[in-house]
Amino acid sequence: MSPPAVDRMFITSVWLQCIIYGFNCVLFGVCMYVIFIRNKSAHWIVPLSCIFHFSIATVHIIISFLYALQGLTDPVVISVPYGSTLFFASVTALWSTMTGLYLFNVLVLHFLLIWRFYLVWNRNLIATTILLILEVGHLATALAAWGMVTHSREIDESIALHVATGLFILNIVLTVYLTFGIAYRLWRAGADTFDLTGHNAYKPAIYTIIQCGALYTSSIVVICILRLSGQPAGLVAPYVGIQFATLTPLLLIVSLKFGVNIAEETRTCSDHTKKQRLRALERDSTS
Repeated sequence: MSPPAVDRMFITSVWLQCIIYGFNCVLFGVCMYVIFIRNKSAHWIVPLSCIFHFSIATVHIIISFLYALQGLTDPVVISVPYGSTLFFASVTALWSTMTGLYLFNVLVLHFLLIWRFYLVWNRNLIATTILLILEVGHLATALAAWGMVTHSREIDESIALHVATGLFILNIVLTVYLTFGIAYRLWRAGADTFDLTGHNAYKPAIYTIIQCGALYTSSIVVICILRLSGQPAGLVAPYVGIQFATLTPLLLIVSLKFGVNIAEETRTCSDHTKKQRLRALERDSTS
């Protein structure tokens, strides 16, 4: 019986990475334009996080090409029956590096969202501490899973399954908590100022945060289902997940900056139109 075609799955994952990385390139350029040209008052963490996430995605996709080149063209690998499949299914230095980059990228993304949560909730230490405890648990579980795979010669399947399940649950809980926590706080702020402005000023930001959070959560759920169900595609799914972990913060920054500006311009034009109509009615009534 032939083993699963992990080599084809890996090539498919690289192909999907390239597509999403193309979107990341466009979003990164737009982010740099928004931050350094259109809006020069951005906090220094914002451009630094953009450069970091894009750099991680770039390094990851370069390593993916090197990994594919070694697994598909190395005479030592392809001389063995199903050598490429066995190579991509085994733990190698390149595999460890790619997995480490994915975990590091997700870790920084979570800390960035926790920092935003901390600011939105008026520096609420209690709520932020809960998130930090969850993140420490997520980090410890991720390091345990990574160390179990890379340093253990024999892996207990039941222990590995429990560790993987805990890892994905913590990742999903953190993402959902952060997404709806930030969105709820903005909704409350908009509701409190509704009587003064006549509209919810934070509605574009709320929709953007929920959409980006749903996008990233969906990628985690897909990876979780593939890994926990024992599908061979679960071995290569995290390679695509790192591009989504980069796409999310870039899309969030672009959507917030342009969405808020467009909303403000629309409201300004609407207010200007209303004033013109009132003036016209006043002229008609006095004539």
